[in-house]
Amino acid sequence: MENNRGQVMMINLLFVFMTIAVMIALIQPLSVLLNQAQQSDYLNCNGYWYNGDPNATLSYNASLKSNTLACMAINLYLPYIVLAVLIAGISRVIMGRISTDSGI
Repeated sequence: MENNRGQVMMINLLFVFMTIAVMIALIQPLSVLLNQAQQSDYLNCNGYWYNGDPNATLSYNASLKSNTLACMAINLYLPYIVLAVLIAGISRVIMGRISTDSGI
């Protein structure tokens, strides 16, 4: 049988691009959910402005209690997901190039 390393690498690249496409499609819904959690009726995150208006009723309210650790985790949530998908995708492509099953 011929060497299948190129085919395995192309299939892995296809999976990486499909995963990135799905991730890009899910960024907006995740952002909407995270913004709902930052509103003053839930976590009351410092610096959150509802629709960019600091005077809106759901914007940050200094008189209410705030959970700063949860707010920090929400702010870091989306970048960590993007970073994890990119690292996993690149490592999958590299590992597919290095170790292929010769019985395929």
